[in-house]
Amino acid sequence: MFIGTVIGQLWSTKKIANLESLRFLLIRPENLDKEPNTSVVVVADVLGAGVGEKVMIAYGRAARLAVGNEDTSIEAAVVGIIDNIDAEFDDSPGSGE
Repeated sequence: MFIGTVIGQLWSTKKIANLESLRFLLIRPENLDKEPNTSVVVVADVLGAGVGEKVMIAYGRAARLAVGNEDTSIEAAVVGIIDNIDAEFDDSPGSGE
């Protein structure tokens, strides 16, 4: 699972049948070390996340279970819309030892 920010939506009028009822979003994964990230991931969304919101994304079987169909042709899905993140990172030398 990873955290990302919704940066847009994706529309596809022609797609295979098991994707017909799904909405797709463009997600920019968030690096925990705060370095710039230019990657974009296409994910299925059944929760209604909006542009600018932070979301939790699941991959593989967990993503397919999240949309309610294990046979769906997706690899990633929104499994939560994040309200708040409360974390501390220790960047001092020797941390993590």
